[in-house]
Amino acid sequence: MHPVEIDAILKLAKTALRGGRVRQAETMYRQVLGAEPNCPEAIHFLGVVAMRHRQHNKALQLVTQSIGLESGRADFYNNLSTLLRHMKRMPEALGAVERAIELQPHARAFTNKGLALKKLGRVDEAIDAYRAALKLRPEHAEAVKLLGNALSRKSENAEALRHLGRLTELRPRDWQARRDLGHALQRAGRPAEAVLAYRAAAELEPGEADAHNGLGAALLMCGRVCEAEGALRRCLSIDADHVDGHWNLGLTLLTKGQWRQGWIEYEWRRHLSQDGAFESDFRQPPWNGGPLDQATVLVLCEQGLGDTLQFIRYVPLMVRRGANVIIECASRLVPLLEQMGSSTGSSDAGRIKVIARGEPLPPFDMHVRLMSLPGIFGSMPDNLPSEVPYLQADPARMARCKERLGSNDGLRIGIVWQGSTMNRTDPFRSMPLEMLAPLAQVEGVRFVSLQSGVGSEQLEKHVAAFNFIEWSDPADVTRDTLEDTAAMIKNLDLVISVDTSLAHLAGALAVPVWVTLSAGCDWRWLLERTDTPWYPTMRLFRQKRLGDWKPVIDQMAQELRAKVAAASAR
Repeated sequence: MHPVEIDAILKLAKTALRGGRVRQAETMYRQVLGAEPNCPEAIHFLGVVAMRHRQHNKALQLVTQSIGLESGRADFYNNLSTLLRHMKRMPEALGAVERAIELQPHARAFTNKGLALKKLGRVDEAIDAYRAALKLRPEHAEAVKLLGNALSRKSENAEALRHLGRLTELRPRDWQARRDLGHALQRAGRPAEAVLAYRAAAELEPGEADAHNGLGAALLMCGRVCEAEGALRRCLSIDADHVDGHWNLGLTLLTKGQWRQGWIEYEWRRHLSQDGAFESDFRQPPWNGGPLDQATVLVLCEQGLGDTLQFIRYVPLMVRRGANVIIECASRLVPLLEQMGSSTGSSDAGRIKVIARGEPLPPFDMHVRLMSLPGIFGSMPDNLPSEVPYLQADPARMARCKERLGSNDGLRIGIVWQGSTMNRTDPFRSMPLEMLAPLAQVEGVRFVSLQSGVGSEQLEKHVAAFNFIEWSDPADVTRDTLEDTAAMIKNLDLVISVDTSLAHLAGALAVPVWVTLSAGCDWRWLLERTDTPWYPTMRLFRQKRLGDWKPVIDQMAQELRAKVAAASAR
């Protein structure tokens, strides 16, 4: 075969491979090797064909052979990097693509480098690599996509949205581009716009379950619960095993008060990617509600601190059924939950043991996730175990907190304005302290800051306006375990809080608590109610429009004045 003819076949083969005609390409490469057995390009791209067929070991042998024959080809090293990344050999993948860049800096190589760095957990370096790709080729859609998604996950929302918006222009018929834009808009706290992006994705590909799942999640965040259910059921009609679709449907049904089916769907959380290995190492069986006579059950606390504080109420019910219980929880909660173990009644003394997550586990017979307990006990809005208090504060700490408060006149009110920024819903539930200023204008009240961590830096600016009572000793580390916070809460007339763990703590201690809720609030608060079956002493103040806190705070200030007047009249 003449060299010119070989070159022509190689070009046709590469065109076929790029066009997805893999068998045709393979046939042509083999034709070339029949005439020229050591042709590096034919050997290399037969390796790429093998990679497409997921025959990774064969592909690695062929690609390595081709590089041995022609070591100066940047594209050979770039493809080797892709193959090694698929084989989960990340350090080698990074080395191969860095060699490709040395030979010829190219946008595709920098994109590949970013992918390898991301897999190695070096996200900032991956972002730099995507930027380098775009510097060489601004229209490189894959780099635009990867950079936008990486920035979105880092909450660098403005730049992320700029890139992902550009992606929809570069790929106007790509439903995934619209879906990725929807994800970024949700992370940026713009769910109404996310709804539009997901709708566009679903219109481009009506049969893609992911688009309908994203749409349902965004509608739920907007408080459009019935529409959310419709989108999520459409998702599951396409893919009956769609994990996120089941999870989001569970949240939707629980929000609607349809708890019987909601608890079933809620169990899909164990399949979520961030939660999948939660109990995979246990040889002991899960407890699903069967007899408990003297069995020792490990209760695994999950999700946030507020979830533990809310659902730990089910542990005494297990004890009453005859169980011995080991609670594994966040270390901050251990001292507080140990109080519960000593207050469940004399007959239950010693039946509850509390250990910090990560400590060696004592022997146990069965295990259960804490947030599976409502479903196991058949909880419905009208039959919850709602007796409070079910948590206790230490009397000695309460006495010390009372001393710190002194004999100030007026109502003593604790406030919390910021939840954990790690919670994906935090942009909707938290607010700056200055937004609570109308409360500070109510006469006859003194405020106590219960805020810790993120958000507490705002105190210095507003301490005078709110007439705060200083109570915490900066050198006292016990506040981090919530022991002193619980003791202080028991000395207050009222707690005003965003939807975070201290609201649950106040409710569990049977202290009056007012909670601000966004229009797309969490499922546990149901719809429209100003009370909650979870906590008899809790009052809910809801947004009418997502993000609009002013009417909520104005209503609170008005009712706070009435509360002060009623207290003065007594």
